[in-house]
Amino acid sequence: MSHQKKRVGVFSLTCDEGCSIYLVEIFNKKLLEWLNKIELVYFLSIKDKVKIADLDIALVEGVVSSQKDKEELEKIRKNTKTLIAIGSCAITTQPSGQRNNFSSEKLASIKKDLEKFDYLPRCLSLEEVVKVDDKVLGCPISEENFIKVFEKYL
Repeated sequence: MSHQKKRVGVFSLTCDEGCSIYLVEIFNKKLLEWLNKIELVYFLSIKDKVKIADLDIALVEGVVSSQKDKEELEKIRKNTKTLIAIGSCAITTQPSGQRNNFSSEKLASIKKDLEKFDYLPRCLSLEEVVKVDDKVLGCPISEENFIKVFEKYL
């Protein structure tokens, strides 16, 4: 009996992409085992951009800091069966959402820049914007926890 491979995409919103870098290390250890189960269709850190469509699993790191991030996340959610938030930024907004902790004076001083680049009034976690099916906390993510969560969906 043949099983269809799960179509997987890895996405980074506003962040340092530390979880994606760590994910490459996890894939280095687990990819051979996972190759008969997954097709990595979107992961800008290791392959060219392709269309976001018909995903089984989307792994998303980072905060939603701009209208562009919000629209991209909504598109990812619309085109995947399972969305997994990876990393503390995606789940708690920290550390990449540090401007949420700025004083009102500091926010006022950068207001024009925020408007110029179409930033949202505050950084949002993924689940403030879309339904999140699962989470892997950490900065960067824990290898053990990531594998445990990811393999549930394979």
